[in-house]
Amino acid sequence: MKRKLATQSKLAIVFTLLAIGLWNCQEDPNGTGMELLPGSDIKTVGQDVEKESISAYTEKDMLLRTDEPNYNLFGTFNDPLFGKTTSHFATHFRLGGYPDFKDITQVDSLVLYFLYKELYGDTLTMQTLKVYELEESIFLDTTDVTGTGDYPYYQDVDLKALANPNPIGELDFYPTFRMDSTETDTLIQELAIRLDDALAQKLANADSLDMINNDVFTEFFKGLYIESQDVDNGGALLSLNTLSAGSNLRLYYTYMTDKDTANRDSVIYRVNKNSARINSFTHDYTNTPFADQLNEHPSEPDSLIYLQTTGGLRTKIDIPTLDNWEDSANIIINKAELIFQVDTVASDFRNYKIPLSVVLSAIDGSKEEGDEGYLYLPHDFTVSPALYGGFYNSEEATYNFNITHHLQKIIDEDEITNDGFYLSTLYQTERARRVVLKGSSSHVGIRLEVTYTKLK
Repeated sequence: MKRKLATQSKLAIVFTLLAIGLWNCQEDPNGTGMELLPGSDIKTVGQDVEKESISAYTEKDMLLRTDEPNYNLFGTFNDPLFGKTTSHFATHFRLGGYPDFKDITQVDSLVLYFLYKELYGDTLTMQTLKVYELEESIFLDTTDVTGTGDYPYYQDVDLKALANPNPIGELDFYPTFRMDSTETDTLIQELAIRLDDALAQKLANADSLDMINNDVFTEFFKGLYIESQDVDNGGALLSLNTLSAGSNLRLYYTYMTDKDTANRDSVIYRVNKNSARINSFTHDYTNTPFADQLNEHPSEPDSLIYLQTTGGLRTKIDIPTLDNWEDSANIIINKAELIFQVDTVASDFRNYKIPLSVVLSAIDGSKEEGDEGYLYLPHDFTVSPALYGGFYNSEEATYNFNITHHLQKIIDEDEITNDGFYLSTLYQTERARRVVLKGSSSHVGIRLEVTYTKLK
């Protein structure tokens, strides 16, 4: 089912902006409301650790908005645990100005360049990409802050159906990953694909009226579709920096100077923020250890739960005992922390990067999935993103969430109901990441630790 709103994309944007702005905010999580209470009003301070009632199930994620990412993921990767992920993309190329072809005598070549410095997978498997010219228009979405837009694209978009079926370029390559001399950063790598001479001639012979502005030009040349070919084993996903000046389409040609000397020059067509940029993602979970559990919600909760970017996997969390606090009118919640333990062995985090942060979204059960407000960030995030948490604790191998204010609102306000949570990844369209967590039926489990004050 298509979603009108990219709920998780909006949450990621809000999470990022507020986390940056409020990172240094400090608050004593154990002192919530305490400064308002005379000492004589306090009866007892207690602690509660809940594990047994919590249930967690891995699900396929909701359809992901995939237009206008900062990086375009590309490639095919057979993850030994998470199955196969394939990513293709399409993009506009725009004029930097009116092309000056001078006195062109010969079109030499047309080359497509993409830069990257991050990959997810291996460097031993040869990958093949094919390039196609788009025959149908794609559009830059006019998305506003609410997430609505005229041309939203989702991960299941059939980009190949928009392109001419005949490839105009092909490249076999091995992904490259190299560190710089300081061993602190990775070096930028380049893919270069020679395209068909017919497209080169089309661009060189373009009428001046086809290049009066970029709206007209992107109707004349609608863009390119870049397709990853299948691999049976291994593979990798590359984060292509399509917005970099070094990622472009370059037309090389020869012209004659005033002195009848042959010189070479080029015209560059770029991808920028005004270019439509669209990814498609597909996942094949056949033969994965969790394939039979997906979206089934068996009577026994999962012992391991799985999170994956690219619109892959999320986890449904239910904590029915939160309802037990609703009648606790004389209770002040000092701190409520939900703790997820990473299974570092199953995650194989040394070979496969895990997310630096994940997001816990509360569910509004009065709405349908995909509706505005169906998923919302607990009030704790608004108070302080830093204290709300979700960042990976490498020492404890945990993701911790402070839901103190959320639980207090369940106690104090009738409009806040306990409809469960979804745990999912951030930055879904730009980085390949995945992680395995201990599920609620494992020995470690998922813990809700509550410190509270009971009043007289």
